[in-house]
Amino acid sequence: MRLLVLGVVAMLAYLLVRLIATAGWGFTSSRYRAYRQLAARYQGRYESRGLSEPPTVSFVYNGANFRVGLAPPIPGQPNHPRTRVVARFRRGLPFRLELAPVARPAPSQAPKGTRLVRVGDQEFDRGNVVQANDPEMAIEFLSSAVRWSIGNLQRLAPPGGMLLSINPERLLIQVDRNLGLAADSLAQAVREALVVYDGLQLGVTTRMSQGVSILEVGPAAPDDAGPPICKVCGELIEPPSVLCIVCRTPHHRDCWDYVGTCSIYGCTGKQSVPA
Repeated sequence: MRLLVLGVVAMLAYLLVRLIATAGWGFTSSRYRAYRQLAARYQGRYESRGLSEPPTVSFVYNGANFRVGLAPPIPGQPNHPRTRVVARFRRGLPFRLELAPVARPAPSQAPKGTRLVRVGDQEFDRGNVVQANDPEMAIEFLSSAVRWSIGNLQRLAPPGGMLLSINPERLLIQVDRNLGLAADSLAQAVREALVVYDGLQLGVTTRMSQGVSILEVGPAAPDDAGPPICKVCGELIEPPSVLCIVCRTPHHRDCWDYVGTCSIYGCTGKQSVPA
């Protein structure tokens, strides 16, 4: 009789565990359905990071490795989700650009070697701040199709809640909203990001075909160096931060974890050490 009772208890415990696991999988599957659909659409990889962490989707498009997901939370601002689409170039681009709506707070220091750019579209120029190291390349890049996609991305975000950042290693588009809550919104953000990426490739190719050599700005003097800027998000680096073990480039710890490797083009670093 005692063995029978133990067997019944064990069976009930097993069924309870199965029920909890099934319910958890169903909740996660429903909650992150937008990411699963995105991975299927672009034949990419869906990466789950546990029940409490949102997933990411990675895929290859037109010579770049794309990664879509939520940015790491800002300390002290846990309820401000930011959706990011990051494209890492397989070949470096001689171009730097930062674009944000005028309503977005300006960074404490602009990317070194850049200056204000006007594209000639009065409505676009009134609503956005663009800084680039090559104004002509920026104008080639910011075609009417790219400006239209940027406008669509801004409409997905709260006022001032969109950022476009380009450096020689990657393109980053950030929308300050959790777009993964709606499959249509997340899919639209990625579609618009691909239009922006294609426009970047076309603009750079057109500019370079003119035989123009773009010089990279050298390192700043120590007195003018200022705080380091993260190559992933373009923001000032404050503790906690890490250094690439190979090239010693500083990163936000959360940004390193998000990208999973060093952000410097050509660097093979996949491990970091505390700064």
